[in-house]
Amino acid sequence: MLIPTGDPYLRPTNPIATPGERLEMCSKALEDLSDELQEKVVVLDIETSRKGATYTFDTLQSLRAFFPKDDFTLILGSDAASTFNKWKRSDDVKKQAEILVIKRPGAAPSEFKELEITALDISATKIREDFANGKTPETISPSVLKYIKDRGLYGSR
Repeated sequence: MLIPTGDPYLRPTNPIATPGERLEMCSKALEDLSDELQEKVVVLDIETSRKGATYTFDTLQSLRAFFPKDDFTLILGSDAASTFNKWKRSDDVKKQAEILVIKRPGAAPSEFKELEITALDISATKIREDFANGKTPETISPSVLKYIKDRGLYGSR
């Protein structure tokens, strides 16, 4: 399950893209994956449709209602893992799901199980900076890039 955030309460400024736009970008990103992978991933609007600040604990509680016998693994990037102790009910989140961190190259170790993969070192901050500087980021899937440019997000026009 791929669940884009709704209203991230720890973020100091509001995201440029609306929750609906972030949801659509996640869906667009799946279009560029193989059919085999597309069949294994679903994008959920469980957070983007929620009003007010969104919290992982609440999302896990909602998922547990639909999947009471399943075990969950919450997959985070290094940046998110570094602020985990500031999350609402972070200790309870750890009880609700195993935490797996996809480690960014050069990132400090986290307290969680980590996985280093041979993938692109992608940073949303870097992508926004590239757009702001008139550059086209090379780390965005073609469908997402088209969506961003069509909507003029992140100063991409």
